[in-house]
Amino acid sequence: MVRQLVSGGVLALMIAMGVTGSTAAEGDQPVPAVDQSATGQVVAYYFYGNVRCATCRKLEAYSKEAIEGGFGDEIAAGSLEWRAVNVDEPENEHFVTDFELVTRALVLVEYAEGDVTRWQDLKLIWKLVGDKPGYLTYVRDATSEFLEEG
Repeated sequence: MVRQLVSGGVLALMIAMGVTGSTAAEGDQPVPAVDQSATGQVVAYYFYGNVRCATCRKLEAYSKEAIEGGFGDEIAAGSLEWRAVNVDEPENEHFVTDFELVTRALVLVEYAEGDVTRWQDLKLIWKLVGDKPGYLTYVRDATSEFLEEG
């Protein structure tokens, strides 16, 4: 698969933010394993690192609001799960390669019997972070489509 890249301007902005951002909260927990018995389980991952800026925190908050606020029934049924994951933790570093991450990201991942069957990086979150209603709509629409395709 062709490596997906972030435009130079966004990447430069992320590097600048990383230099001046704050560190992650103490007590970040390792990511629990996906339910191995689940078939068609989807996890909405927000991937972040140790250094976190205001924009990165906003991306996470909006993503969590979109998923948890728009898919309560799916979350209650166990077909969708929200997880924020620090990819700078050694046990989570594999996600960078697994999903070709180049920056903070919201990625929808479908699992069947513990194996990844498909995934989608919701790249437009960076363009929509200044438009909360547009952001929430984008994430909810993309998640709905992803769930329907599964």
